[in-house]
Amino acid sequence: MHNSFDELIKANQGCCTKSKVASENGKRFEIVSNEDFTRIRIDNCLIASQQVQKCDFGFVRHSNNEFYFVELKGKDVKIALDQIISAISIFESTIIKIPKNNRLGFIVSSRNPLSGTETNNLKQAFAKKYGRLLEIKSVQCKYIPK
Repeated sequence: MHNSFDELIKANQGCCTKSKVASENGKRFEIVSNEDFTRIRIDNCLIASQQVQKCDFGFVRHSNNEFYFVELKGKDVKIALDQIISAISIFESTIIKIPKNNRLGFIVSSRNPLSGTETNNLKQAFAKKYGRLLEIKSVQCKYIPK
């Protein structure tokens, strides 16, 4: 269990890079900011186990210790959300505790087959239980931190 993001990054340098972009199979997540961020590859790196669900990437926003859980997905938005929620619980129990208000989730899918109502329900459920914000975008997401 780590006490700070700096400690986590130092212990897992092979999984970490100074970057604000994650892309995979044509999907792209980008943070539009001049601030410092560290990208952490979660899947097959920080969390190597194939036995658990987890999202692809995490980003540390150093100015305020926010953490962005990012999943780049085909079209199954619900599975993507499960992967983010699973990653959050693994972080909470074994990696680092992140206050709920500092957790943000991002799903970038090739397309979102869910209706607007279903999408909003997922966002509200996430905000109630897991983090401050859930964004679901198709193909690319450019996020401007507030």
